[in-house]
Amino acid sequence: MRAFFVTLWISLISFSSAMAADWKITNLDNGLTVMILENHQVPQVNISTSVKVGAKNESDYFNGATHLLEHLILFRGTEKMTGEQVGNAMKSHGAYFNGWTNNDWTDFIVALSSDYLEFGLEIHADMLFRSNFSAQAMDEERQAVLEEINISEDKPSSIGYYSMMTALFQNHPYQRTVLGTKERISNIARDSVYAYYKRYYAPNNMTMAIVGDVNAEKTLELVKRYFAAFPKGDTPPDQYLNPPSPLSEIKRIVIKKDVGQAYFLMGMVGPRIDSPDQYACDLLATMLGGGKSSRLYRKLKNELGLVYNASFGFLTLKYEGSMMVNAELDPANLTTVETAILEILREAKEKGFSETELRKAKNTIKTDYFTSHESGLDIANDYARYDCNIGYAFIQNYPQMIENTTLFDVQAMANKYLNTTSYVVTTVVPQ
Repeated sequence: MRAFFVTLWISLISFSSAMAADWKITNLDNGLTVMILENHQVPQVNISTSVKVGAKNESDYFNGATHLLEHLILFRGTEKMTGEQVGNAMKSHGAYFNGWTNNDWTDFIVALSSDYLEFGLEIHADMLFRSNFSAQAMDEERQAVLEEINISEDKPSSIGYYSMMTALFQNHPYQRTVLGTKERISNIARDSVYAYYKRYYAPNNMTMAIVGDVNAEKTLELVKRYFAAFPKGDTPPDQYLNPPSPLSEIKRIVIKKDVGQAYFLMGMVGPRIDSPDQYACDLLATMLGGGKSSRLYRKLKNELGLVYNASFGFLTLKYEGSMMVNAELDPANLTTVETAILEILREAKEKGFSETELRKAKNTIKTDYFTSHESGLDIANDYARYDCNIGYAFIQNYPQMIENTTLFDVQAMANKYLNTTSYVVTTVVPQ
């Protein structure tokens, strides 16, 4: 069995190296980075474009505007077509199109038969650079976003998470929600959003990754045909001045909702995406709370029977990330569970982990990494996102960086980031 997994891992590493080596990467004169990877296993092409604009670029006035704009670009038409016509054209070509907004970036994707590559590129360019929405269309889309906010506020996990981030990241762009506030979404002017779009949604602020059954040279010529004429724009300024202020005490937030159980979140600030600390933090999070064999789950659920579920996560972001314990439990167990969590974290800091735990965590992370790159669309998404923000080498080298991390590295990160005397606790409890 060990020999099988070693052989499998060598095969996966070889695939990853080949995949990285086979990218054709070009920077157009207007600043657009184009990455093309030929993959002829299925007759499909996946186009993913990431824009260096996310919630981190918003002022208080623009909070939620980036996510609203994503909706408008996707669903409200261009200078050539109405939103309905865009949707019908996509359907007639069997295309899947979508988008996502993050703290750090915005993604737009098109996946369709490789026979329709030129159509996909043409309509993708039209949506990205010639979006044209009326005030009425924007008012209609506001309602969709407001409904998303309502849904988020009704989900205990979401409202707990956003409350946690707001408290953890004071005077920092990550204290704002990606969805924005109801007040801002309801009142922000159409012309302000359109000006924001025209200023920053420019080729020099984008990376496009194309993965699929294509010829790289011919595909690049098509990209130039449909994208090269668009001019450069301004670089979007990040609303970032300093790291979040260090906590000097335990901050508690209690949210009462119509729920049948309690939701517990304990948060601490973690490293930035460009910090070498993050690889050890990923391993630390996996050993502490990444699955049913992790320390938190085994202790809190299996041994003590105090929770229904428990996990530990590390969210990687361009600036400071967040490290967070999550638990679902009976409200009567809240104090006992917090005490038990602190004991587990202190033990990790004082006694560390075993080589067996580290090996298992490395295998888990690397398996998840390769599983998440099984589809062409997943590969395109990851390479576009990370190249747009930190450079594609990050995602290319990630498995090896995990493998190179030692127990000493993990122990250092436990002592550096697991703060058991000052942190934020958010609880969502029954009314």
